[in-house]
Amino acid sequence: MSVVGFGAATVSGGTGSSITQWRLLGRTADRQKTVMMSDPVNKADTQYARAKLASVGTVDELMSDRRLYSYVMRAFGLEDQINSQALVRKILTSDLSDPSSAANRIADPRFRELAAAFNFGADSKSKSKTSPSFINQIADLYVRERYEESVSSKNESLGMMLDFTRNLPTKRSWAEVMADEGMAQVVRIIYDLPKPIGPVDAAEQAKSLEATIKFSVFTTVTSVQSAFRDDFFDVWDANGNPRGSSIPSKVQWEMLARSYDREKAAFATRYDVKSDVAALTKTIPTLDSVDDLLNDRKLLPIVLKAFDLEDKATDKTYLRKVLESDPNSATSFAAKAGPEEKALALAFGMTNSGAKRRGSPAFVEDIVNRYTTQSFEVSAGNANEALRLGLYFQRKAGGLTSWYQVLADQALAKVARLALNLPSQSAQIDLDRQVDMLSSKLDIKKLQDPAEVGKLIEKFLLMWDVTGEDNGNSAAASPLVQLLSGNGGRTSLDPSTLLAAASLRRRW
Repeated sequence: MSVVGFGAATVSGGTGSSITQWRLLGRTADRQKTVMMSDPVNKADTQYARAKLASVGTVDELMSDRRLYSYVMRAFGLEDQINSQALVRKILTSDLSDPSSAANRIADPRFRELAAAFNFGADSKSKSKTSPSFINQIADLYVRERYEESVSSKNESLGMMLDFTRNLPTKRSWAEVMADEGMAQVVRIIYDLPKPIGPVDAAEQAKSLEATIKFSVFTTVTSVQSAFRDDFFDVWDANGNPRGSSIPSKVQWEMLARSYDREKAAFATRYDVKSDVAALTKTIPTLDSVDDLLNDRKLLPIVLKAFDLEDKATDKTYLRKVLESDPNSATSFAAKAGPEEKALALAFGMTNSGAKRRGSPAFVEDIVNRYTTQSFEVSAGNANEALRLGLYFQRKAGGLTSWYQVLADQALAKVARLALNLPSQSAQIDLDRQVDMLSSKLDIKKLQDPAEVGKLIEKFLLMWDVTGEDNGNSAAASPLVQLLSGNGGRTSLDPSTLLAAASLRRRW
């Protein structure tokens, strides 16, 4: 898993008006896409996706691989929904032949595209634990845990922040963060908060955090998370905690973020680590029961380390309850025990069902191409949000047959309203009236003509500049941030907003 997110290569539209930038972008798009995908992070993530997509066979295999899952979600323009894992799981397991399925009921067509691409809902064959994909996943989890344990032994703050960063996408509120002792410890260190006395006290702390900075903002605005991390490391060092080096913890984190995958790969070449991975590779295909795993003295500790459950190695009664429960049931023992236990049950429980492998080169290339397109649009938007909107409208226009489709998509609607000179307040009126207004301005059928689409986009870009939409804060203020930018978006939200949480009531 990369801790630095998506590649940072920025698409350039040059300088001047938005129309000038758009025309330059049109002439240089192919070259800039090549440059963008040559960014080390984008390149590494795409290589990883190519390797993993060829052997993804179940929803669990996709969603439990955070790096691959994030790549796929971005490929379908759903980066803003990465944390909505319950919803995404329902979509992925939907049977598209059933009109009442979740994917068919949801209005957003991006979800149906995702469900159709993987088509998990149409299959119910048993999952094979002998697949290279499954074995590699467990091996990678093991190497990651061993590597991060090594990092933490030198500077505990790095390990704490690695855990916080990785677990944050699984949380839906400050209350859930504060219920996770490891994550709560990070928050308490920053704001000098005491350990809560009980549930009521914990709820008050979570409520105060939400009032200071909305959790939805914290999880989607990169600058806020960066400020949060910097504050944590600054406080850690200021309190005189060991950091294993004269280099400030904040700088150590930046170095780790840049080199994480490379250093972890190097760590994986250590003799002891290679020996354990070899044992995984050799033994996992022979497992036919829970007893096979629990009774293997060599394999069990390695598997438990991979899932950060090594402290349970001697409690086989507990492990049996985990492995024999249904992780897909919210009331099961594994689900209630914790995320690590649930992940173990999903991987090694003997009652799980899965789907056939989707290993065709065409499938893999489709996902990679989607990712490249989405990344290009996001990167263009980092330079000028109008370019991102224009690219998005250009891509979607050919499939539009109704103004209702346009209005259902915030990005498309923004372009249409501005290009056709409709007031922003029109978004608040009756939907049918909005359609009538748009229809009187432009016949939707004209959007099948690329030349007409080009004219509309240029009108939009002109109005963008004329109306002062590009005011320096548009990326933060626009409703498109969640739709198109995700972690790659650049906003002007003042990172110091988070520091106001220091005013939270403290108990001494």
